[in-house]
Amino acid sequence: MPEASNTASPARRHGRLAVTALSLPLVLMFSACTPPPATSAGQSAAAAPAADLGSCGTVPEFDVKDVDGAVAALPAEIRAGYASYPEEVYASPWKDLPKADGPIKVGLSYLPIANPFGKSVLDQLEASFAEAKAQGLVEGELVKRIMPDPATMTPAEQIRGYQELVREGVDVILTTPLSGAAMVDAVNEAGEQGIVTVSLSGTIPSKYAVNILDNTYLNVAKPTAEVAKQLGGTGDVLVVRGVPGLTTDEYGYNAQKAVLEQCPNINVVGEVVGNYIPAVAKSAVLQFLTSHPADVDAVLQIGVMGSGAFAAFEQTGRQVPKITDSGASAGSLAYWKKYMAEQGYESAGTGGNGTQQAKAMFEVAMRTLQGQGLTVGTITRTPSMISNENIDQYLPAGSDATSPEEVLDGESWMESAYLDNFFTATQK
Repeated sequence: MPEASNTASPARRHGRLAVTALSLPLVLMFSACTPPPATSAGQSAAAAPAADLGSCGTVPEFDVKDVDGAVAALPAEIRAGYASYPEEVYASPWKDLPKADGPIKVGLSYLPIANPFGKSVLDQLEASFAEAKAQGLVEGELVKRIMPDPATMTPAEQIRGYQELVREGVDVILTTPLSGAAMVDAVNEAGEQGIVTVSLSGTIPSKYAVNILDNTYLNVAKPTAEVAKQLGGTGDVLVVRGVPGLTTDEYGYNAQKAVLEQCPNINVVGEVVGNYIPAVAKSAVLQFLTSHPADVDAVLQIGVMGSGAFAAFEQTGRQVPKITDSGASAGSLAYWKKYMAEQGYESAGTGGNGTQQAKAMFEVAMRTLQGQGLTVGTITRTPSMISNENIDQYLPAGSDATSPEEVLDGESWMESAYLDNFFTATQK
């Protein structure tokens, strides 16, 4: 798409960019035991006496790759959210970015809207954009490049749309990358032109990217470890992946493996792919079950596909196993609550919704472009855990297994006071 002749360049919008800050090299920059027989669905270990599981049921931890020391400069309670974070964390080159000298132009490069999370993100970004426009902070419309079909999407397709946004003269691009690694060159080129890229839920390993997400390792490792503990360190499990090759899937899968390596008596009996779409996950699990007549003790899903896994077992009439509910939805929690009441079911999951996360994404973008001094290239946190004890804080009233909405807010997710820790100027 040709560059619009009446569109002000990002460099002009910010006045004189702090060239030295953008060009300086940033070279300083994851004993088993035998439980008693199962008493009910998902309950093989819940009634068991305490047993010595060794390291099984714990989360292996390692130091964050804080190559610039930017994380070390954060408050201790914030640094805790970076435990075992699997990507390198850069200091942000946008720390000295001047305040925009007028309304900014915002672009969105996004994945297909294929689940409640994606719809909530888009709806909230539109709402946040409208609010910012009323305040005179942004201009025009939210310029969107959204891939239409999860079955055919490719990193190359997303990059083409991203580069169209650059040519249209946007000042900031909001995105969730299909492949963060594939987008590095495009993001670097945009960054050198003064265009800020803000990524939600997926890391782009570029010094110019601003990554906002739950700690991708802990988001899967913590519920996996809790379910391994509930199983008493033994059992057969099915893994449901999202989109192999997508950064969040790779890190979640590696987190599962790290936890299970400490549990020699937990066996992975199969792996299927659900594309982060509950209906696809249901189909994949059903197909697996037709060729696997033996019981499954747990399903370990990477995220947002819990309702599909529940539906597959319920349709077959098979005993419903423990299902890790990373990225829980209203539908998956309704299944969980139903089996709690009927069978004493117990599991573990993580909360957070697209509305909360999109608000944080847009706020970070606006604060960065308003020259508030972003210090760290990746903003993360310890995921919010869901358990039998707090499930009602996340389950919308009246939800059932078919409910399409997301979970309730539960724990707050990167509100302004939390984000203040990553800027030199606090929000006014």
